[in-house]
Amino acid sequence: MIPPREPGVGFDSVAIKTFFRTRRASIVFVVIVAAMSTLQVLSSPITAMLAGPVDWPFAFSVPVIFLILTVACTVQAAALLLSDRLPRTAVFATVVVYLAMLMGLDIPNWLTGTYLVVALGQFLLASRLPVASAVGCLLGLILLEMGGLFVWGVFYTGDAGLALSFMANQFLGFTAPVLGATALGIWWNVQVRRVEFAREQALLARRDHDARVAEARERERARIAQELHDVAGQHLAGLVTLADAAISLAPARPDEAIRLVGEVRNEGRFAAASLAGALTDLHADSAEPAETTRDLRRSNELVEYWTQRGMHIAFTRSGAVADLPAVVTTTAYRGLQEALTNAAKHAPGAPVEASVTVTADRLDVRVCNSARHEESAPLPGLDLGWGLRGMRERVELLRGTLFAGPTATGGWEVRIAIPIDPLP
Repeated sequence: MIPPREPGVGFDSVAIKTFFRTRRASIVFVVIVAAMSTLQVLSSPITAMLAGPVDWPFAFSVPVIFLILTVACTVQAAALLLSDRLPRTAVFATVVVYLAMLMGLDIPNWLTGTYLVVALGQFLLASRLPVASAVGCLLGLILLEMGGLFVWGVFYTGDAGLALSFMANQFLGFTAPVLGATALGIWWNVQVRRVEFAREQALLARRDHDARVAEARERERARIAQELHDVAGQHLAGLVTLADAAISLAPARPDEAIRLVGEVRNEGRFAAASLAGALTDLHADSAEPAETTRDLRRSNELVEYWTQRGMHIAFTRSGAVADLPAVVTTTAYRGLQEALTNAAKHAPGAPVEASVTVTADRLDVRVCNSARHEESAPLPGLDLGWGLRGMRERVELLRGTLFAGPTATGGWEVRIAIPIDPLP
């Protein structure tokens, strides 16, 4: 059963996880501390016995006294395991064990090594509690230790003055390590809290990023909806108008009605192409902020992009590119982009000729690259994800054609032709 935390111990710090992460780590920790304090306590009598015969003042034999000291040091070290949830109890338990050894065996000079165990308990306490609580526990610890020494001195010597002198002699030896351990524990606590604060800030930043991503997606969906309204909606409205006109003219002027039906078919192709483009964007799970759809007016930027990456392009553009219907110019731009990307992928270093020609009733886009050099290899990883097949489908929706195939000189050519005027 896990004991309840003491008041004020509500901070699950990294220090706790570091020192007592597993049961095995706890056992190893206790064994090391117990062994250290036991060796320090036993070093005094062992050194004295090695120096020569001594007058053994105890009723029990040397092995029994050594066993008692070993058990007491182990119990004192095991009390540190309570530092996880009961740090105050742990540190005061180490002092109580020390005072029990002192008053039970009357060996104050042997027990100075146990001060380090008390200091370690105070370090663990200060690394978990607020500064005020750690300082308060430090003062209480010093009072308890010095009070215990004074009481023992009075009973042992019968002289309060000698007891006070002994207590003053032990004051610095006990206070120095405990005070230093408290300072280190407070410093450690501050560092841990800084790490926790940084983690919280990182979590908040991540949540803010996710919110911005969601907002960007909503803006993209709104842009697509607006595009559907502005482009596809316009074509659909035109379809209804032309169809109504054809129905009205059919009885008296059938030839004119047939011509209007042809315009209905052409308008339907434009609407289908607009819908295909918008749905493609809708399916793309992109969190990037929306930007204006690229079209042939930005073809020079596309050519410059590949020129800066070492492609040798001879590019020409003629005609009123700015007057093209939106769905036509964006589809042609994507076709040009796909063709240049394929040239860079499959024939790196080969010269490329590209042209965009706009006439009164037709748009032509042509990209032709020479044969790939023998020493160059195709570049992996260049793929826009559309492919010539997808581009052909979009071009055919506009009554256009797309040709892609090898040339007589071993190169590759892509030609896109899209009519502009409605069918007669």
